[in-house]
Amino acid sequence: MTAKVRAFLSDTDAYKVAFETFLANTDQKVNARAWMDAQIPGLDDVEVLVDAGAGNGELTKYLVDRFGSVIAIEPNPFLLEQLQVDCPDVLTIASGILEATVPPQSASLAVCSHVFYYIPPDQWLANLQQIASWLKPGGKAWIILQRPDTDCMQMRDHFGEQTFSLQPMCDQFIAERGAQFDAVMHSIDASITTKTLKDAYVIAEFMMNMLPLVSPPDAADLEAYVEQHFADSPTSYRFSCTQNVLELTRKGA
Repeated sequence: MTAKVRAFLSDTDAYKVAFETFLANTDQKVNARAWMDAQIPGLDDVEVLVDAGAGNGELTKYLVDRFGSVIAIEPNPFLLEQLQVDCPDVLTIASGILEATVPPQSASLAVCSHVFYYIPPDQWLANLQQIASWLKPGGKAWIILQRPDTDCMQMRDHFGEQTFSLQPMCDQFIAERGAQFDAVMHSIDASITTKTLKDAYVIAEFMMNMLPLVSPPDAADLEAYVEQHFADSPTSYRFSCTQNVLELTRKGA
């Protein structure tokens, strides 16, 4: 039987190993945090942060000391438990974004980092509208996803997997709510660099598993794709994972 690309979910050991391999070989997180560090001093105030889709609280923990109070929203009980252990002073909400009871117009900043992958596309606009409803006048939201033109997204497209773009949602939101909000799309450069084909393949497999794989491609085909498109030399593999940040600002500060 021909070996297939592994299909794994976020609560499996295979996912954790692949995610750790990704983190060890990318500057995505470092560059995103540097961008946030540069932007936070420009906020109107730092009274309330909402982390929408906080996961295990890694980003929450990084930002918590910058704000007067923090609300973290996470529906996954396993991830929520980790978040509560690491961030005991954070108010947690065990729900999705649409069900979260955050006071309207209360947030100085709402961050939603790499969450929209897991939201059905027909619910994107409703989730964005919910996040926007939490922003106080002058408050900002940062919705973060990989750009649709990265090497990782082009790989997913090649194998028939879903890709993602924030721009259509942004355009629709501003067409409806442009009188109340400004929108700017930022880009944060990021790449993956490995010294071995093994690590490059594991990270490619991780990127293929952003959403559950229904029809995994042949492992040999994915490995061939990595060799053809990402190899700089026999000891260097490089592919882009640049992020977009859709920044909303409620007018009227």
